[in-house]
Amino acid sequence: FFQTIGAALQVAGCMILLTAALAGIHQTQATQRYAAPIKAGLMILAQAVPLMLVMFLVMPRIGSLWAVPQAQRATFGVSDRMSPGGFADLSASDDVAFRAEFKGPIPAQRELYWRGLVLSGFDGHEWSSVGFGSGLGSASAQGSASHNSVGTLRWSNRPGSTDNFSNDTMIERLGRPLSYTVTLEATGSHWVYGLSTPVPETSGIALTRDFTLVSAKASMSKTFYRVTSWLDYRLQKQRLSAAQRRLETRLPAQSNPQTRAIAQQWLRETPQPAALVERVLGLFNKEYIYSLQAPELGEHSVDDFLWRTRTGFCEHFASSFVVFMRAAGIPARVVVGYQGGERHPTGNYLVVHQYDAHAWAEVWLSGRGWVRVDPTAAVAPERIQMTVADLLANEQGFLADSPFSAVRLNHISWVRKLRLRIDALDYAWAKWVLGYDDVQDNLLVKLLGEVNPQRIGVLLLLAGTVAMIPLGLWFMLSARSQPRSELERLFLLFCERLSKAGVERRPGEGLRSLAIRAGARLPAMDTQTQSIIQQFESYQYGGLQNDLADLRRQVRAYRPPRNRSV
Repeated sequence: FFQTIGAALQVAGCMILLTAALAGIHQTQATQRYAAPIKAGLMILAQAVPLMLVMFLVMPRIGSLWAVPQAQRATFGVSDRMSPGGFADLSASDDVAFRAEFKGPIPAQRELYWRGLVLSGFDGHEWSSVGFGSGLGSASAQGSASHNSVGTLRWSNRPGSTDNFSNDTMIERLGRPLSYTVTLEATGSHWVYGLSTPVPETSGIALTRDFTLVSAKASMSKTFYRVTSWLDYRLQKQRLSAAQRRLETRLPAQSNPQTRAIAQQWLRETPQPAALVERVLGLFNKEYIYSLQAPELGEHSVDDFLWRTRTGFCEHFASSFVVFMRAAGIPARVVVGYQGGERHPTGNYLVVHQYDAHAWAEVWLSGRGWVRVDPTAAVAPERIQMTVADLLANEQGFLADSPFSAVRLNHISWVRKLRLRIDALDYAWAKWVLGYDDVQDNLLVKLLGEVNPQRIGVLLLLAGTVAMIPLGLWFMLSARSQPRSELERLFLLFCERLSKAGVERRPGEGLRSLAIRAGARLPAMDTQTQSIIQQFESYQYGGLQNDLADLRRQVRAYRPPRNRSV
């Protein structure tokens, strides 16, 4: 469930304490110390490390041997619904959304639009996703059933799994491909993130008709996947099906009447869709304010925002722009995800935080297809050109849920360096843990040729034997070099003198049994024998702490007659 460094350290600490507790149970009262069982626990776990490494390297991940139902965790981060104020709430958190590592140079900040979901449904106040790829009938698939859930996608075990339609017929990819890997934090949702026109390269990730990425399994822990994207493209430029046009121009009746009326007026004055887009963006640029502190909106939220408050965050601008376009009869939709990210100075990767959440628009223009339009960039171009942390550092409400966030201290050089070093360590750990499955698969194929239970069993047996050889050698050497206590030396001397008299101690024989046999064989020495045995018992098992001088004197004086037959 948890794969962080902190979780690993916590489990290791618990293992040490539990093993120490088991060792402590077997302490005698006289020798009870806090340090002794902890040392014993550390030594026992250290002896298990070689076998643990072997198991980690070659044992396939088979999951738990019991079934634990996982309750669907509430989605955190970008949701499949968007209403005024939703993205401003995300700006209160500095939690990491995901990290992305590139094979080549990292694209410019203005190109980093991390596409998550397309929202085409609007009820007058809230935008929603109508389903992964739903209603997107193209010229080659008109009249086909819409795809409203992850379960309707065609999943396969091969990388680059796509849905039932051929996306290549809808897109013209231009420029050079961009390859990168994403390490997504747990969200509890199926959708994942990628740059424009992504092609998944990891099994279990599929591409929908609106070019969003979805995972076969909800992200309940860190998810690692590879993607290739083309940032220059033409998407569905030929034409829209009638069903899709209806979907992307639909507005609820009687909602936002002022915006509808003005949109129709502007359409008559500016009949070219591209020119109308520029005119609306010009309005945003001149008269609107980008701020986390947006006033409350009434029943007709778009009317209130466009013609009264004129102050808002990215979701306000994206929503009002799309409603205006739809009111003018131009197909448009909202896209939600993240924009930008923090570039790590020592690694070729980006850290995308929750406060980087962003909403923008797409409009369909004849001959050009779906075109990304970011109204926020018209109001506050710096939002697209710099990080949110730098832009909103002094804004009230920014990182409100993270009052002790180190991001607040980015202006202090050493704090920022320390924060990024810790992040690099956490990211390296995540890659090692999550990315090891692929390494292991290749390793097993190289070692075994064919991976089957029989060969894995033989490999584990051989590898386990090799791993235990150093432990066996260590035990042998430590046994030889282990200094004996004076009590042990006196007992060995006592047994040696009994042996010369013909009373050989048997393996595992207790002191009382030895004393009985010695008394029968050496009746004249019985009193001395019993006295010595009783003192050994008192010292060994009774916790006697007196000086060994009396026992030492008795053992040295104990000289039974030698058995000539020995």
